[in-house]
Amino acid sequence: MKNLRKIVFLIITINILGSIIETAVATGPTFGEITLSPPAPIALSTVSLSLSLSGDTPSKVYIIVQECNGGTGICYPDKLNVTMSETTTNHYESIVTLKHADATYITCTAYAKTASGWDHSTEKKVILSENTSDGNQTDGENNNGKSPGFEVIVLVAGIGISVILLGRKRFR
Repeated sequence: MKNLRKIVFLIITINILGSIIETAVATGPTFGEITLSPPAPIALSTVSLSLSLSGDTPSKVYIIVQECNGGTGICYPDKLNVTMSETTTNHYESIVTLKHADATYITCTAYAKTASGWDHSTEKKVILSENTSDGNQTDGENNNGKSPGFEVIVLVAGIGISVILLGRKRFR
């Protein structure tokens, strides 16, 4: 019985150590942040995407860009699947031209193929800027489709109603 316990303990220990070693060896590439140039592009513009990878050297790197309209809540089904080329050691770049005029944001996800299979980065969401009629560009993160100061109107109306109700109670 003592020998059986020792054998079971030995088997469990070897399995745990093997799993730890396998996880440490086959980690795959580590994705850096996906960066865009310009950082907040406008719809229908050409965007340069770049990415740094460390760890395993991939044989292929792709980036998938999907355009979405935040107002309607719809993402367009025609995703842009673009090959990224290595410009310097472990640094990849590609150029994408956006297709939809009414897109308000894009999502970007990078994929890398290594000996252990395909790995992917976390999805990055980028708010698109708006191109005004005078040719100036506004930052899409600050313009969310609401009229500026609209919240102030609701606040003033709430305070006015409160003052009227409190005034009636005091004069009774």
